[in-house]
Amino acid sequence: MKMLVGLLSLALSFASIASSGETKTFNYDGTQNSVELLLKGDKTHTEYRYETRNSVCYRTEIIGYRTICTGGYGGGYPGGGYPGPRPGPRPGPTPGRTCYQEPVYRQVAYACTETVRIPFEVKDFDVDARVIVDVTNLSGAMTAGEQFVVTLQGDNLSIQTVGSKKFFLMLKKQAARSSMNGSVKFIDGLYAIELIEAAPVLKALTMTNISIENSVLSFGIGPVASLANIGFSLNIVKKRIGSDTVLFDRELVLSEVVINASNTGSAADVNVEKLGVNLSGGKYGLTAKAFLKAEGTLMNKSQFGDATETSRTLIYSIR
Repeated sequence: MKMLVGLLSLALSFASIASSGETKTFNYDGTQNSVELLLKGDKTHTEYRYETRNSVCYRTEIIGYRTICTGGYGGGYPGGGYPGPRPGPRPGPTPGRTCYQEPVYRQVAYACTETVRIPFEVKDFDVDARVIVDVTNLSGAMTAGEQFVVTLQGDNLSIQTVGSKKFFLMLKKQAARSSMNGSVKFIDGLYAIELIEAAPVLKALTMTNISIENSVLSFGIGPVASLANIGFSLNIVKKRIGSDTVLFDRELVLSEVVINASNTGSAADVNVEKLGVNLSGGKYGLTAKAFLKAEGTLMNKSQFGDATETSRTLIYSIR
């Protein structure tokens, strides 16, 4: 019970030292592209006071000794002693046997005092925040609803999303400007977000086969409606015993990738010789990767997992 009360007191102490704030949500459904959110809070810092309290302490005391023997045998039969009373003298310990005295301890409680450090909250200033959330949807696709949750905690602004999984939510710009007026800190914040329709990109990011012929690496991907949000990279290594030698490893520009598109699938061709790589004699590993490419930070990455990129590796030998 004493431990439970202590844990509860500790939890209440930590709860009391946090700066306060506010959270507001913008539910975007395409009818309104921009919203202004007003949030209030206060900034605090933690200080400590010290109190002396009665407590119970413990000390260790020796209450006696016990004999510990090792090696050889005790007097009488192996194992030490006879199985029962036996007339006559008993032989002493056999050679090689060592005995020593080991102390026996106990814990003794006694009254004492302890110094406890107690945190408490000191207010620095109030906070008023004005935040603009601006959303752009160039695809024109309808949305089932995207939630943008803005939080003011102390004087820190943050934003989180709850997406419909129909769009990649790209945070293209975030900015904050603050100023003090008396005991109030004013913050002007901006979050500029672009919605990119996910389905066309995810369909394209399905790599199937990979092959090479006459220095042209070919790999199959899904149907490509637009290359605006798709990027490619290539890694080429020469296989060696011990460690591989990297011959090429970077993102490709669109002029280095030739796309042969169709409704059912597409083929991407890359001439590795034009990239400055000469495959002649030996064993090589060629890894092609296709990925989501967009300006800004993907806010709802957890909704898509590994689906935002795909890759294939070809092991190629030349004799």
